[in-house]
Amino acid sequence: MAYTPLGYSLPDLTVQGFTAPTAAWGSPLTVTVDVKNTGSSTLIEPLALQPGATSTADAGPTQVAVFAAPQNSRSNRNAVQIGVINIPGINQNDVQQFTGTFQLPSRPPGFAKQGGAINVFFQVNPARNILESDYTNNISQRSPVLISAPLPKLAAVGFALPPTLQPGDTIQPNIQVANFGSVDSSTQGPVTVALVASVDRKFGPGSSVIALYNLDNIAGIDTVPSKNQAFGQETINTPNNVATIIGNAVTLPDRPRNYFIGVVVDPTNSIKQLGKIGRHKVRTSGFSLIHPVGPPINNLPPAGVVVAGNGTANQPFPFPLTPGTTVGNPIFTDPPTIFKD
Repeated sequence: MAYTPLGYSLPDLTVQGFTAPTAAWGSPLTVTVDVKNTGSSTLIEPLALQPGATSTADAGPTQVAVFAAPQNSRSNRNAVQIGVINIPGINQNDVQQFTGTFQLPSRPPGFAKQGGAINVFFQVNPARNILESDYTNNISQRSPVLISAPLPKLAAVGFALPPTLQPGDTIQPNIQVANFGSVDSSTQGPVTVALVASVDRKFGPGSSVIALYNLDNIAGIDTVPSKNQAFGQETINTPNNVATIIGNAVTLPDRPRNYFIGVVVDPTNSIKQLGKIGRHKVRTSGFSLIHPVGPPINNLPPAGVVVAGNGTANQPFPFPLTPGTTVGNPIFTDPPTIFKD
């Protein structure tokens, strides 16, 4: 209900936003803001009756300023501006979302070191170039951001397989690896991901590598602003800090009768990763997303996959049964009657 004594309506802009949960001084931070114009035409505007016509309650182009403040500070006086998001015009009773990535400065005096946190907040129309009915609601609530060392932290978060596996099966593995660190993994070099078979639930003696995959880079979690983090197969849209490996068809070992397969990220420990996030120690990923294999099913031949494009790697499950194949009892020496002409 925004209008003036002069007889025309005014816009009223507000902003709320959220950030990536973790960042490092001197490294990028991605934020997302929702800008609303709650102004509306409360008086008849003869020049704004046609569909699509502008109203005096519409807001023209402006900006959202992004600030960082010490977590223990209740005042905005010692806040540091870290960026600006340009906002186009927003019509009355409308909301639009914008995302921006900014480089955090070197740690300002009085701000948290690694393991601490800062608060990020937003101000719409900071220069007041848009005439509004209310300027007191132009600053958002604060979003906490944990400050960590500028290192990646990698973990396998998805491993798509058939529900039942037996030795000798051919599979087409789909693996997802997330970076929970504050910088891209490329800062430490390419990442190796291993598909591993092991006689127990550990990676070590008794383990063998089925396949190796290389990832040039996985973006850090500092590029994923979100109110509630969800990763891998829990989301419809894969987050920016999750890489998906669609592997070629591989055949599992045909012995022993029972073993496990899983994923090991950086099996040679060749890249440096976060040991702590804040005050919490971070475990290494090790042998993860473990699936049991076996025991073999009597008289059932190994299963296989059909690769897109009908390539030479195709290993479909045998069907119909070939002469001499045993499935329980009896032995089919000729095609069953149902298949006869």
